[in-house]
Amino acid sequence: MKVLLVSTSDRKGGAAIACYRIFQALKKNGVEVDMLVRDKISFDKDIYSLNTNVYQKIRNFITFCMERICILFYRKLKRKQLFEMSFDNFGAFNLLTHKKIQEADIINFHWTSQGLLSINQIEKLLEQNKRLIFTMHDMHYFTGVCHYVQDCKNYLWGCGNCHFFSNGKKTNDISKQLFLKKQNIKSRESIRYITCSNWLKDTAKKSQMLKNAKIYSIPNPINTDTFRPLDKQKAKQKFSLTNKKTILFGAAKFSDKRKGFEYLIEALKIIHKKNKENNNIQLLIFGQGESQLLEKLPFDFKLAGYISGEDKLAWLYSAPSLEDNLPNTVMEALSCAVPCVAFDTGGLSQMIDHNQNGYLAQLKNSEDLAAGILQVLNSDNYITMCHNARSKVENNFSEPVIAMKYNEIFRTMSI
Repeated sequence: MKVLLVSTSDRKGGAAIACYRIFQALKKNGVEVDMLVRDKISFDKDIYSLNTNVYQKIRNFITFCMERICILFYRKLKRKQLFEMSFDNFGAFNLLTHKKIQEADIINFHWTSQGLLSINQIEKLLEQNKRLIFTMHDMHYFTGVCHYVQDCKNYLWGCGNCHFFSNGKKTNDISKQLFLKKQNIKSRESIRYITCSNWLKDTAKKSQMLKNAKIYSIPNPINTDTFRPLDKQKAKQKFSLTNKKTILFGAAKFSDKRKGFEYLIEALKIIHKKNKENNNIQLLIFGQGESQLLEKLPFDFKLAGYISGEDKLAWLYSAPSLEDNLPNTVMEALSCAVPCVAFDTGGLSQMIDHNQNGYLAQLKNSEDLAAGILQVLNSDNYITMCHNARSKVENNFSEPVIAMKYNEIFRTMSI
């Protein structure tokens, strides 16, 4: 049984990193697996790239541009929210003919948007009797165009009236058309789906697209040898921090409203107001920061910028007293024995056990977020919370645990 994992990239973006970690976990646990990407960043010899020469790279860049141009056309040249949707009408020109695709018994797709895999290519793979699994890192596989539905419920009955187009007042818009194109893929019922959280599985099962599909929930794995508890004092020295209590926040882009940075600012202002005379808090921030947002922070902070290496990330997570953000970083922080505070949304409740290894605040409630931060920072059971954080990852998200769950699905599909 030859398994192939396919993703747009191997290291760029949360979904790509998750795919790479699944690939590593499977390899370590005896599964015959390869990985194929368009944009290869790592030096792993077992990862194959579609862009093996300049000609292929140019052609695949053109497919990426064509996909974006189509979106701009339907958006009447509005660039805002350009990367919040995908049309899947263009795929990498040499994907279907690649040797690894032809050899594979089971193909597990991960992030495939922005010109890697088209709807037509999915249908052609099914015509070749390829057994396909899609690991969902967002909602795009059960919507017409968007990656996150936010407050929209149109995916429940088939999209259309999309707020991205014609002010949401056209029933048969491009979102409806692409939804139907996805839904009408021949032999679509043979596809299996994996979500990274129970929340996403439950949401997908409610959708018009996947209500009758076979969906499994398997969290992303993490290397607990790399992401491990390290000496906090040494970690603080590495990032030029003082001995104050430290809060870590990370996001690829702080201005992305899904990351909740605005709520963190509000929560910190509440904490600062309550502790004006006892300024014993500092922040460590990584990712892309915008000066106008950072200027609103009421406490001293260090901006670590973009962190590329996992070893350096492990030191980054070991510096704070708690961490606040979204799933990939939450799991990494927990693995480093750092309690986490976050809103109770999405799959976070699968990782954070309220008052055991962190705090789950009411969604979009800055007061509760502030209360959670203070509770964890000042907890008499802080050491126990750190131990619980590490144990949660070892028992539920370690590489052997997740590899076994993936391999079981591969095994049942190969029978």
